[in-house]
Amino acid sequence: MKVTTVLKTIEAHITAQNLMGDNQNGKRIQGITSMYQNLEAGYIFMLKASKNSDKYFRKAIGRHPALIITDFKAETFADFHDEADILYINDFTKASISLINLFYGEHIEKMKYIGVTGTNGKTTTSHFIGRLLSELGYRVATVGTLGVFDGEYERVAFPHSTPTTPMHFEFAEIIKYFSIREYDYIIYEATSIALDQGRTDFLRNDLAVFINFSPEHLDYHRTMKRYLEAKLSLAALSDEILVNMDTPEYWVIAKDRYHFSEHEDTYYRYRTEIDHIKLHVGADHYEVRPGFLGEHNYINLATSIFALLKLGHDIDVVIGAAEKITPPVHRFELFSQDRYDFILDFAHTPIAIKESITNAMKYAEKVGKKLIVMVTGIGLRGDEKIRMTMELVPEGLYYLVLAAEQVGYEDEERIIRMMRKYLPDSYDDTNIITALSRQEGIVQAVDYADPETIILLTGINEPQHYRGEIIAHDDKQFILQYLKKYNRR
Repeated sequence: MKVTTVLKTIEAHITAQNLMGDNQNGKRIQGITSMYQNLEAGYIFMLKASKNSDKYFRKAIGRHPALIITDFKAETFADFHDEADILYINDFTKASISLINLFYGEHIEKMKYIGVTGTNGKTTTSHFIGRLLSELGYRVATVGTLGVFDGEYERVAFPHSTPTTPMHFEFAEIIKYFSIREYDYIIYEATSIALDQGRTDFLRNDLAVFINFSPEHLDYHRTMKRYLEAKLSLAALSDEILVNMDTPEYWVIAKDRYHFSEHEDTYYRYRTEIDHIKLHVGADHYEVRPGFLGEHNYINLATSIFALLKLGHDIDVVIGAAEKITPPVHRFELFSQDRYDFILDFAHTPIAIKESITNAMKYAEKVGKKLIVMVTGIGLRGDEKIRMTMELVPEGLYYLVLAAEQVGYEDEERIIRMMRKYLPDSYDDTNIITALSRQEGIVQAVDYADPETIILLTGINEPQHYRGEIIAHDDKQFILQYLKKYNRR
């Protein structure tokens, strides 16, 4: 592809340009990316203006791009005009979408897409939908918080510049990868920030699933109104939508009767029990017995079943598939080692943590054990989220471990003080344990455990951001190493 084709494609958005040499417009473009780490000689580098973009620009120059396209103000990089060809544009999202269609259009058109949005449960619901479709014989990829997974549920090593929903060109490269391999579907988590930034505006979804809505990401959106508007924008990008009618904020986009609820006035209804799900589809009744536990997981599974029904699949076939699949890793995952029992759950929003603890309490009561829970204050997510999380912690735990994680440059001791401040009054020095890191919190939980207890670990079970460094971490690996090293048997 030649530079002339690129210029023509986005000419309406060009505000200024610095193209060197008479033959510049005849130069061939080898590829396009918005990640300087992926940049190769002969590529276009798409540079969105941000506080770190000057650093990215300087790194990109050394990789000899064919062209840099940016929404910085015209002439921002005038000092480098003798080193790089630069186009200045006025709308990064619209120009990006035009170029994505130019470079990737044939691949995008070959597959189907399902977007899942909501505050809690996007990851689990996306993976359940993907696994159900796989059981039905489709080739399905899943994109979201846990990364990119192929149809065998093996993680594919794509670089991710943003959590959960990839940036425009990252996503397009992922689509190309699976299109070449003749996949049928991509199921992806659509975050409110990604939707606000138009990262998936180049897709036409076969289905959008709206699962719930509660305060989150207000450090970005500032108001609940703007947060909701971002979520609702997914409906306009989709041919069909499935709405949780227990969420009034989503009623405005429910255009037919085929939506779901816990209550009696919707076509799809569900009721969760400790080891099964009761479904109602119109006037018909069904029961699903999954091969795993966790009632909050059951809600996500019921939603996923309804998603396939909305797409026209047979209920009996879908239920058969639902009883075979497993949840994604670390979603209410039970495992035992030596004399210790653990539940790993990636719950990290206030409501998700409350639901996780509530379900773990039910399970502990069923098996006659006491429950130790680790709840984390996430330094990168802001004080308001810590307050909301702690106010929703259920009472009645045997021990509660408070730990700081994903600290960034925040003060761990201040995070712990905030957590204690907003806890229910029933927690005090007799049942609270504190730790300044996720690993220290796990150690504390194990030290207080015995054969009559279960340990629930909530929070972000991933490498930890600390003072500008990334510290490798995985709960299960750390637990196994700790028990072996200190002979805790």
